[in-house]
Amino acid sequence: MLIDDQRNIVPNHEQITYMPAHDCNIKLNIYLLYPHSPKHSSTNYSIRIDLFHKSTLNYWTSGYLSIPFQFLPVNRISTQLIISGIQENEQCTLSCGEHGRCMKYTNMNNSVFCRCDQRYFGTFCNLTHQCQCSNDSFCRTSSICVCSLNKFGSRCYLNRSICQSRNNPCQHNGLCIATDDCINLHGFIYVCKEAYQGERCQHKSNQIDIRIDETTLTINSSFILPYITAFDKYAKHERISALKKFPIGHTTMTIYTEQSFNILFIQIPNGDYYLTVLRERNIPSEYIHTQVLPKNRCYPVLDLFNDTFRRYEYYTSDEVLSTFMLSTFTIDILL
Repeated sequence: MLIDDQRNIVPNHEQITYMPAHDCNIKLNIYLLYPHSPKHSSTNYSIRIDLFHKSTLNYWTSGYLSIPFQFLPVNRISTQLIISGIQENEQCTLSCGEHGRCMKYTNMNNSVFCRCDQRYFGTFCNLTHQCQCSNDSFCRTSSICVCSLNKFGSRCYLNRSICQSRNNPCQHNGLCIATDDCINLHGFIYVCKEAYQGERCQHKSNQIDIRIDETTLTINSSFILPYITAFDKYAKHERISALKKFPIGHTTMTIYTEQSFNILFIQIPNGDYYLTVLRERNIPSEYIHTQVLPKNRCYPVLDLFNDTFRRYEYYTSDEVLSTFMLSTFTIDILL
């Protein structure tokens, strides 16, 4: 949306519904029109991007873009906005009165503004306006309504029927979300519960119960789980890592994964790797119970072989050895 010199929001704006996991490679073209044509030469404008969590309508963060050539009738601006996974709550010192809060722009640490409560506006949130939005929406200004999930329209009174409960094609309590009109006019996507996957959440994910020996587990530890998928000899193996945290007071962790894999390691905070799962082929919807024991630790190459052997292995099969090795399956590979 456009803002003027006094940080007042101009009525002309655009809204999009964006899911990072689904839309991260999509480029969007958005047109913002000046409130007057031709543009008043005495007024300079800039662009502010407000982000809200679609399910709760809680404010997330804001970004700022300057318009470089104010004297031109048209400006084309290209930008990439990095959205943090943590909600913006950093304190700043601008006084915003009783109905506003000082916020920092996510892409400009030294620039601040007053984020006003609903039905308030102005540089310092000291003015009121009449809200005409639906009750389940967020009233940004008198002319801007932030709609709740699967609602649309200038005042958020219209429903997207494609994801209504009686028409919801998503299984196992998955969430149906109508895609943004800028991306697909009649499309929808599914957000599956953790234990399910598939186009309509119809398949159960792999469930892995991991028990860690108490001598290995530290209190409130976070672990990295590298999944390795083996292909034929002409293709490189694929590695995907996930970060997980053990529940406090527990020694068993349950994870669900859509990732097909042959080998699963667990890396503890001190950097040690432990072999957790080893299987020849991927089995969809498989239940796996495994235990991490000290004997399953993958020792570094430096701890296993001398310099002569390492040099020989490097020149004969440099794709076999990694920064960690486990003798239980490395011996077979070397032979």
